Amino acid sequence: MGQSIRPVRYAPPPGVTGEIELTSLARMRARGGPQEFVAPQRLGFDLLITVESGHAVHTVDFTGHPLGPGDLLWVRAGQVQQWGDVEAVEGPVLLFTPSAIDSATWELVRSAGVATPNHWAGGTVAGTPAAAALTAAFATAAAPGANLRDAALARALAAALLLLVLAVPEGSGRRPPTHQAFVWFREELEQHFHERHQVAAYAARLGYSARTLNRLARENTGLSAKQLIDERIVLEARRRLAHDRDPVARIAADLGFDDASNFSKYFQHRTGTTPAAFRERVRRS
Repeated sequence: MGQSIRPVRYAPPPGVTGEIELTSLARMRARGGPQEFVAPQRLGFDLLITVESGHAVHTVDFTGHPLGPGDLLWVRAGQVQQWGDVEAVEGPVLLFTPSAIDSATWELVRSAGVATPNHWAGGTVAGTPAAAALTAAFATAAAPGANLRDAALARALAAALLLLVLAVPEGSGRRPPTHQAFVWFREELEQHFHERHQVAAYAARLGYSARTLNRLARENTGLSAKQLIDERIVLEARRRLAHDRDPVARIAADLGFDDASNFSKYFQHRTGTTPAAFRERVRRS
C-alpha cells in the first residue's frame, strides 16, 4: 500500500525488431534493475513466462500464483501485477504487444473472458500441443532473417496462445463464444466500463436488445450482462483503492459515479465492505 500502479510500456532493447521479444528473467532483471520489480505494474503488453527453476509467488489482480518448475504465467495487457521474489525464479519470457497478434486470434482468446486463467501448473501443459507450440516459438525467435523470422514468430505465438487457452482444464467454465455479439460486448465493456454502467447502453451501442446481451452473457459465463459490468467496475475500483493514493472521491469520478456516496454504496453492495474499509484492510495486510 502506498505504491501507485506504475504503467509499463513495451520498450525493446537495441537490435530487437518487431513487437515480440524473447528474453529471460535473468536478462529482465539486469535490464530493469532491482527497483523495476518493486511497485505494482499495469502492463501495456503481454508477458508470458515459462518457469524452468525456482519458486516464487506472482500476484495478478489480487490473486497470488505460486510458481514452480514447468509452470506458465500469462499476464495480459491492462492487468495489474506485482512481482514476488523475482530473483528466485529463472526461465524464458515472451514479451509482446497486443498488435503483434492477429485480430482473429485475439477474438478467440478474448471470447473466453474471465475464464482464461493467468497461471497453468506444469502438469497441465506438459506434453500438450501448447507446450510444443511454445517450444516452436522459442526456436523461431532465435532464427536469422528479421522479416521472415518476425512473421513466423507471430504465427507460432498465436498458435501457442490458442492452444494454451484450450489447455484450460475441463470444468473451468470456459467455452467457445455462442455468438459474435458476445465478443463485441466484452470489447465494448473493456473500453467503456468507466462511463457506461447499464446493459441498455451497451445494447444500444451494439444494436441488440438488453435481453439478448443477458442471454449471451449467461450462455458464455453463467453471469448476467449487468453482473459482468459490475465485476469489471469493481475490479478497477479494487485496483485503484489498493495501489493508488487518490481519494475515494477521485476514484469514484474516474469510474463514472456522480459522487463518492453513490460509489461507496455501489461498492459495498457488491463486495460487502466500504471503499475506505477495503483500502484500510489492504494497507494492514
